[in-house]
Amino acid sequence: MWKNIQRAQKMFQGTGEFNFCPKSYIFPDDYRKFCIERESSNNKHMYIMKPAASSCGKGIKVVGPKTQVNKKNGYIVCQYISNPHLIDGFKYDLRIYVCVTCFDPLKIFLFREGLVRFATQKYSNNPKNLDKRFVHLTNYSVNKKADDYVKSGADDDGEDASKWNLYQLRHWFSKNGINYNQILNRIKDVVIKTCIAHEPQITGTYSRCNKNRNVCFEIYGFDILLDSKLRPHLLEINISPSLSSSSPLDKKIKTTLICDTLNLAGVAPYDRKLYDKEMENVLKKRLLGLDKNTT
Repeated sequence: MWKNIQRAQKMFQGTGEFNFCPKSYIFPDDYRKFCIERESSNNKHMYIMKPAASSCGKGIKVVGPKTQVNKKNGYIVCQYISNPHLIDGFKYDLRIYVCVTCFDPLKIFLFREGLVRFATQKYSNNPKNLDKRFVHLTNYSVNKKADDYVKSGADDDGEDASKWNLYQLRHWFSKNGINYNQILNRIKDVVIKTCIAHEPQITGTYSRCNKNRNVCFEIYGFDILLDSKLRPHLLEINISPSLSSSSPLDKKIKTTLICDTLNLAGVAPYDRKLYDKEMENVLKKRLLGLDKNTT
């Protein structure tokens, strides 16, 4: 993801159109570049370090401005967004579901619902709290182990829950004088530009495998973080977002997501009785010599 975003940044240099992703370094190749740029900034930035091919918050840690960072293979280091927008003092991020049914021409569908995932301890960027995962990480797999984690119900009224849907976020924004639709449009802009940045690589790959441009579709899980000025930042894209239902809220959202996706992709439901009947008719035609394809 970072390589494609970086390529787009260079192509549109000076426009700022693709500056929605935290500056990142892929180890070990960018280790020297990271050290030089970190030193030139007088070590003023915090970073988040995570394995490039992992999930569920495994191996993630926040690195302080003066913390020694070792050269680890297979890791990506990103500038940490230390001024996140907070709700009642808690950090949160958004899981936005996107279905792409075609990259040539580009067809993107944004699912109307999504998840708002909270950290379970109030946010602080104090260097003494960098090792407190329940303060800095919003991953469900991490926070569900916290004593302060509150499960979500199926209804939209659990404001104390550690996971909301977008409807609840819209309601909270409205109560606090924040324009939800304006922020959603900014998120749409990030989604579109991200897909445009990846388009050349993806179309180049599947054009070599198939002549039909509509042979596949994909559900992506975009992880978006809003900063204190309500600007969206793209943290990562999940090509296999979890569709398991750990709560009634998850089940409600993800069941609808899967149904809508299958309808968009035109996947016909499988009917075993209808299939058996068709196979029976085919067999009868062969026995009677009515099958034109029989030689």
